[in-house]
Amino acid sequence: MFLRDDDGTFDAPVEAVWRFLGDGPRHSEAHRHTEVVRELQSDHEGTYSWVQPFDGHPTRFTMHWRSFAPLGIVYEVRVGPFEGSRFFLYYAPVGERTRVAIVGEFESPSLAGAELEDAVRRFFALEFEQDRAAIESGKRGR
Repeated sequence: MFLRDDDGTFDAPVEAVWRFLGDGPRHSEAHRHTEVVRELQSDHEGTYSWVQPFDGHPTRFTMHWRSFAPLGIVYEVRVGPFEGSRFFLYYAPVGERTRVAIVGEFESPSLAGAELEDAVRRFFALEFEQDRAAIESGKRGR
């Protein structure tokens, strides 16, 4: 399933967004991730694994990521309900705000069709809202 969603905007400059994304513990805390494992292959590439609630159950996610700062981050989902998916999050400065977009091809070993699309949209809506709250609270804390 192909998905493109470019409706998100953070009320913070792109530099603040990248600072947040690069702060592993703060990012994990914003998403309430547990059992976090980070493995860096370089300053710009690694694997991130965690557990979080998904459809009412604790679920393990593992993603390989590669950063292309300040443009975006590409992800490959290796474990979890979206295993096999590949997507790109990109960030565009708009003055003192940052537009965020996702473009990807999503798969699932357990979800199909409208059920998959609904799950992906719910997952990323929550991720966006948690990022937004943490980024904007960090901006106020400066």
